[in-house]
Amino acid sequence: MSKYEIIADSGSTKTDWVIVDENAKPVERIRTIGFNPYFHSTEFIFNEIFSGFSKINIVLEDVQNVNFYGAGCSSKAKNQTVEKALARMFPNAKIHVDHDLIAAARASLGNKDGIACIIGTGSNSCIWENGIVTQNIPSHGYIYGDEGSGSYLGIELVKLYLEDRLGGNLRSEFKKEFKLSKEQILNSTYKEKDPNVFLAHFASFYRPHLQYEFLREIVSKGFDDFFQKRVIPYDNYKNYELGFIGSIAYFHKEILSEVAKKYGVRIANVNRCPIDALVEFHSLKLNLKMT
Repeated sequence: MSKYEIIADSGSTKTDWVIVDENAKPVERIRTIGFNPYFHSTEFIFNEIFSGFSKINIVLEDVQNVNFYGAGCSSKAKNQTVEKALARMFPNAKIHVDHDLIAAARASLGNKDGIACIIGTGSNSCIWENGIVTQNIPSHGYIYGDEGSGSYLGIELVKLYLEDRLGGNLRSEFKKEFKLSKEQILNSTYKEKDPNVFLAHFASFYRPHLQYEFLREIVSKGFDDFFQKRVIPYDNYKNYELGFIGSIAYFHKEILSEVAKKYGVRIANVNRCPIDALVEFHSLKLNLKMT
């Protein structure tokens, strides 16, 4: 009988799943939508996982361990929302659900102490010391926090569009790229599910248009707000290196580095996606068990 372990990294937009065999070798990779127990029920999560795994050829009963890192997995109650779906999907597996901050720290800092940061669809940070999270300033989501994130940038851009404050060329390019009326944008924001993900998808507009100084300034201000709220409040923050994960940090790392320099901190690395580093981390643990 084959034995498998699954490592999953779930943000609000997508979940990357990697299945490794008993020799710690990846045998399958799949991608599903992202899950957040603040927005999604156990039944919804189960159905989406079932749909994703129906496309691959492994026996689900052969999965021995599932290591799931997820946005919103910040309390026992929220973790159980995800755990129940995973336990139903993989009945013989030991289920481990952790916060995505732990994924960020393991992927960007490894065994080094530092400040682990996420700037993707949402944003967050923590102090990582001796392999555990010792401090965290909760972000509280896209309405109350998520500074510098995709949802933050999306909101700022959409406001300009809705208020007719995008210049003629940019307005035309915005309409051409997204093909959404003002009414459709407002409806998706206030009446559809996952408005944070919807708003974050507008952040892709910034990267090819950074020659417009006011767009670059929005990105810079978002990162500045992130440092003000999620880095500087930590005691002795200048003594730590920073590790970042997330598409917004990755695609705008030049601006991110400028802001970090302003605050006198050093960025150790910026990863778009932590899944490969997480697979390496868990594969090393698996190999150690076998020796």
